[in-house]
Amino acid sequence: MSDFPTYVVIQVMSKCSDESLQTVIDELSKPWEDGGGGLYLTLQPPRPNFPESLILVSATNEHIIRIAEHIEVKKKDVDGFIRPITEDDIEQFEESGRVGPLTLSDVQRCILHAINRVHFDVEVTTLPGDGRNILKGAPVLSSYEERHLVNIIPTHDEEDLDKLYRGWKRSYFYSPISQIRDYFGESVALYFSFEGVYTQFLVLVAVLGVVQHILETYAGIDHVSTNVLFTLSIILAVGIYLEVWKRQSNEHSFHWGSMGKLRRKPPRPEYRGELRESPASGKLEMYYPFSKTIKKIVLVSLPVTILCLSLAVTLMLFSFTAEARVMEVMANPETGQPDSDIITTIITSVPSVAYSLSIIIFNSIYLKIARKLTVWENHRTQEQHDTHITLKLVIFEFVNTFLALFYTGIYLQDLKALKSQLFTTLLVQQVVNQFQEVFIPFFLQKPSSVKFVNKVTRKLGIQDKPKVREVQGITVLSESDPQGEQVLKNISGNHLESLHDDFMELWLQFGHVFLFLSVYPLAALLALINNITEMWADRYKLCRLSSKPRPMCIRDIGAWYSAFRLTGMLSIVSNCWLLSLDLYGQPACASLSSSDLQWFLLWVTVEHGLFAIFLGLDALISDVPAKVKLQMDRANLHFKKKVLKDKLD
Repeated sequence: MSDFPTYVVIQVMSKCSDESLQTVIDELSKPWEDGGGGLYLTLQPPRPNFPESLILVSATNEHIIRIAEHIEVKKKDVDGFIRPITEDDIEQFEESGRVGPLTLSDVQRCILHAINRVHFDVEVTTLPGDGRNILKGAPVLSSYEERHLVNIIPTHDEEDLDKLYRGWKRSYFYSPISQIRDYFGESVALYFSFEGVYTQFLVLVAVLGVVQHILETYAGIDHVSTNVLFTLSIILAVGIYLEVWKRQSNEHSFHWGSMGKLRRKPPRPEYRGELRESPASGKLEMYYPFSKTIKKIVLVSLPVTILCLSLAVTLMLFSFTAEARVMEVMANPETGQPDSDIITTIITSVPSVAYSLSIIIFNSIYLKIARKLTVWENHRTQEQHDTHITLKLVIFEFVNTFLALFYTGIYLQDLKALKSQLFTTLLVQQVVNQFQEVFIPFFLQKPSSVKFVNKVTRKLGIQDKPKVREVQGITVLSESDPQGEQVLKNISGNHLESLHDDFMELWLQFGHVFLFLSVYPLAALLALINNITEMWADRYKLCRLSSKPRPMCIRDIGAWYSAFRLTGMLSIVSNCWLLSLDLYGQPACASLSSSDLQWFLLWVTVEHGLFAIFLGLDALISDVPAKVKLQMDRANLHFKKKVLKDKLD
């Protein structure tokens, strides 16, 4: 095993029986041709500082190439064309990666596929060593992972990670997307690429917002002119920004070989169903009726989401009641308004701050609920799974976060209170998120903190005792082997399941900035400062605090793009409404309408015009850059000529 590097670690929990462990070892080491993983395994016994056993997983380079061909990994060949690699013509690809043309993320994706492809025989109806029922043909490792008996973790490569991190630190405002993709995979790279494009767009919006604020506050420029011009121009810029990202995303997917139709994507390891013959390939595949998934969504997921939304609305109303009560208590009897001293200001801000904190807590709770519901719904592909969890999050977060702001600005028409609430919410969320994501994990992983936690768990008797395993057919790693400590370091980091939290933060920030742009133009400046520090924090969190996330080959950011686009369209309605409230009765606007009806129709016309331009940008701006189209045409022509030549030969 020492000749092959460890790519994946399987953490065997103390409650996992020896029979279950033996089943895992037998299935993963079984030859590929017999339906096994064809992998090399080494058992790392428990250590004094780590009471659980580990299985170190690797494979020969030839086997990795075979798996890559099986899952149709696409790489650039020596002629410069993106195409699937095969064992027969692997020499036609450059030796530019960890294994041939394959990068570390590609290799780990191959190993994970080999792990997840192993299924029980259809005769097996109970989980070996556990006894609970399983579906016929269920995947082996995923079944044990569902019971929390094992945990699968890709390993870091310290040398490559340090090289990536050092180069990344030198780029203060830029993320090396290609290097991130090579090491972490497409899903992580797409997030940082999207965050980078969004932050660059915020620079423009923040600069214009500051200029608008200076012109209005210090230069005496008319409020009507600056606010209307600023708001309407930025709304249109949002449409351009979304089209720019779509083009960049398609360029990424072309060069990374992740383009492809959704129906051809492999099923998720967690996908459950009955084995049946595929009408397309004739092979046995897992099948679960779509009608059952719909029933789960309609009868369970939807009612649970509505219940959570009802609780969120109740919390909002309670917050408004508490704020009104505090304002009433702190009001000066002479003026009827609270005093402007610092103590009174802090006290009157308590309900707003408390509500902002409750939003963050409720968001975190619902995220866990949404994940469990979406897994239970049993969607076939990872993209379908991500789409449904994103839909749940967006619906809930919109009500939980933005409903109070719309209530204040549109129903109460209190634009001053809306501006104050925006500032408080943005500030509180930024501080709490940074503290929760970086500072807490950083201090928990300090050696002194780890020693303290271990000491407390031993004192309380809740630390698992090392369990000696009695299994066969696997090499046991020597206690003196330095690879053991390196593996323990790899899995000690904070577990990063997905990037839904990070995308949700960006989307919530996007909504705060652009849905209420006309009320608080300086919100973009706060968001820009947060994003710059967030990029640094995400970089540190990913490279220094987290265990390596599982690399996933995805073609785009999925439903999150739709969430940003719908929010951009809604910002047209909200800002036109807020502008109509803000400018109503202004002397500069008196000549524009002679009645409330005319004023209303004026802004409806403006809104419809902006919608037409916003939607027209999608037709005017191509989704795929011209250089990518040219490369695609060249590739198609090249392979057509090659096929014709092979036929003639």
